[in-house]
Amino acid sequence: MHDVCAFSVRGESHRPGPRNAATGFSLIELMVVLAIMGIVSALAYPSYRQHVQRGHRAEAAAALLEAQHFMARYYSAYGRYDGSADAPGQPPELPLRLQGIPAGTELRYLLRLEAATVNSYELQAEPVGAMAGDKCASLTLNQAGLKGLLGSDLSAADCWR
Repeated sequence: MHDVCAFSVRGESHRPGPRNAATGFSLIELMVVLAIMGIVSALAYPSYRQHVQRGHRAEAAAALLEAQHFMARYYSAYGRYDGSADAPGQPPELPLRLQGIPAGTELRYLLRLEAATVNSYELQAEPVGAMAGDKCASLTLNQAGLKGLLGSDLSAADCWR
């Protein structure tokens, strides 16, 4: 029997062999792709960074609201924000999980109780670490639920959303 697959009628081989056409990318094509990637990343990175910072601010705002609930429970127990009847002028210390946001990792915000009096207080979330240069600066919240900012010209509505 004759090997039909190896040779054609004319005697040419049908086995795969080296191709004559060049494969791969030229330097120009590679440079065009790199230029497009550079433009896209230059446009996308600032937007991504703002999105990440907005998420971190939301985390700090949630922690401030949780600290506000802690202070409401404290007021229910002692009838004042600046300490108990036995130790007036000694405001409570926030729980450890609320003192640094996020708890136990690289801190982005420090929470603290500011200006506690008998019937009022102010909570403050100060940006640190990666958030230190945030445009919203420090977020504040008081006993009446009034949301504010310290060290920023932006409105509280822009930073608390």
